[in-house]
Amino acid sequence: MHNFLILLATGFYSGYSKYAPGTVGTLVALPILALSMWFSLLGKFFIFLLLFVLGIIASEYYESYKEKKDPKEVVIDEIAAYYFILIFVDLTFINILITFLLFRFFDITKIYPANVAERVGGGTGIMLDDMVAALYSILVFFILRGILW
Repeated sequence: MHNFLILLATGFYSGYSKYAPGTVGTLVALPILALSMWFSLLGKFFIFLLLFVLGIIASEYYESYKEKKDPKEVVIDEIAAYYFILIFVDLTFINILITFLLFRFFDITKIYPANVAERVGGGTGIMLDDMVAALYSILVFFILRGILW
């Protein structure tokens, strides 16, 4: 179970990237989405819920195991949140790129209430701040889409 939780928390070890582990980890959502591409919206939402719940457990475990608060190598939060975003957009290259850039911006800047959600602590806090970033990303994406095309 230990190895599985480490594998999950670090996004199949993508979180150990020397450079921008959160960005690299975010990209792991793409193959997960590709594997679930033919699922219904409900099926994709179920996968998101599974990622989210397992993410809370795995990130809580990793944080406790490493005795570090919100370790940078934990990227399951980015994976689950970006997967959530991709459920709601047409999967074109430009949409994937725009939502990726928006999500990374909001995840890095931790605009209120993401900064407050992060303070919840533990696995729940790790996962919640990225969900706030995901919601901001979806909102801004659809505003941009309405304005630009």
